[in-house]
Amino acid sequence: MSILVKSTKRDEAEISVETPDVLKCENLSGLVELVGENMVFQKAMAQILIDFRSLVRGKMESQTDDEWNYTLDEIQSESYADWVPTQRQRKSKEEKASETLGKLSPDELKAALAKAGIDLNSL
Repeated sequence: MSILVKSTKRDEAEISVETPDVLKCENLSGLVELVGENMVFQKAMAQILIDFRSLVRGKMESQTDDEWNYTLDEIQSESYADWVPTQRQRKSKEEKASETLGKLSPDELKAALAKAGIDLNSL
């Protein structure tokens, strides 16, 4: 088994490299056995901090019609004591494209497809 690694700084190069054993773990006990309980804890806490900051940043940057959805005071005074991370639902490429393309005007859509080299008549 191998992992595809892409670089955007090197002419968008792609290579496949051997998958390290740590990425083949199928459960927590296997991971702890390979890297140790402290490492698993530290990595988990680091990711949980990133998730929490992302939640707060999302509120800070959330706006509708050029109006902020929350004031900074509202965000800061909210209680986060009971917050726990959740499994993020990732959107497929098709869902992301459909969402983005659906927001474009017909002229913007035509321009975007032309820029991508897509001729609708050839599909």
